[in-house]
Amino acid sequence: MMKKHLYILLSLVIFSQSNAQNFDKLIEHFRNNNFVGFEVTPRDSISENSLYKSKDFNVSISKNPINFKVDTLVLKNPYFTDDFDDWDENYINFPKSFSVIYDENLISLFGNGKFLCHNLKDYSRNKQLENELNSKKFKYHWVIDGKLYAKSKSILFSCLHQWNGAKWESAEIKIPVDEQSILLSDDKFIVYRKCSGEFGGTIYFFDRQSKETFFTESTCANTVIKKNGQYQILAHLGHMMGTSEIKVIDDPKKLTKAKSNQLRIKQGSLGYQDKSNEYSKELDLSGIQLFSTFEIENRRLFLANFNESTFLAEIDGKEIQIVNPLFNKDKYTHDPITKTYGTYTLINMDHYGTALDREVSVMIIKDNKITLIDWNENHSR
Repeated sequence: MMKKHLYILLSLVIFSQSNAQNFDKLIEHFRNNNFVGFEVTPRDSISENSLYKSKDFNVSISKNPINFKVDTLVLKNPYFTDDFDDWDENYINFPKSFSVIYDENLISLFGNGKFLCHNLKDYSRNKQLENELNSKKFKYHWVIDGKLYAKSKSILFSCLHQWNGAKWESAEIKIPVDEQSILLSDDKFIVYRKCSGEFGGTIYFFDRQSKETFFTESTCANTVIKKNGQYQILAHLGHMMGTSEIKVIDDPKKLTKAKSNQLRIKQGSLGYQDKSNEYSKELDLSGIQLFSTFEIENRRLFLANFNESTFLAEIDGKEIQIVNPLFNKDKYTHDPITKTYGTYTLINMDHYGTALDREVSVMIIKDNKITLIDWNENHSR
């Protein structure tokens, strides 16, 4: 019993914030860090109405903030190891594939092929589900159409399995990626991306009926939302001062169709070969990075990173209005992915300097509660 309680203390550390609408620290941060890019904002001109202003946009504190309960957790990897010679291999201790939400559980998969499951009610380990899922070893997993899929770890007999609620069985579905996350799946398409940073990015629409794939440029897509029949793609790039854009696609089948040899390209520069122009741009910003977008109470929010600070904001034209300061810290990520699972929004966050392209944190949003989970230790600055 003592050992069990000790594990709980070590594996789950929770910190709550009650100052969800206290912007004082954020305002002070902008006053002390008023050099942004190549511009300096005079310290005495910084106020709630204008923390930063340029010809491109104005950053301000919203007149209609949103009060979230914000929790920060640290979850320990029970398979943690330091049994390697080179400390750079620390990435091994982070999930092998981006975590998913299935049946009210956060399900993570590690390099040893084993799943780790946490109940979303209190983030305790669901060992019963773990034991059931770990009847086989896997190398990657996804949730598509509300069902859990995983690719077996076997080198000789790697195949796709589907969880039927009691056991794994062979899957009939076609998933167009092997060890790669997907951005969105609906009854028509499975959407995924490839990214080469400043060298370009590509977003792919796999037609589930015809098995054809269509693509266009997106550097680099982090969120795809289907609304009113359109596909809205948020992308960001951290190169130089950072850029963000939203492309809207009415019909992915009007984009350029990929050839089989093009689909084997491992990086993301293929996108520039799409000359269809079958999209419109809803947003195009330089100097700020938008890591994610989601809706709360019919309000479209963005997880934004600017001036070494990460916060939630609404965007109205050139007005970037901060609705919540979140952690009053810089929570940086290079190639995140946002997906919606029923009433939950899950943001998977990587960080090259910590674990290369593996997941180091997740952010879970439901109603007025935000939970940030860091793997193994607190990764916020």
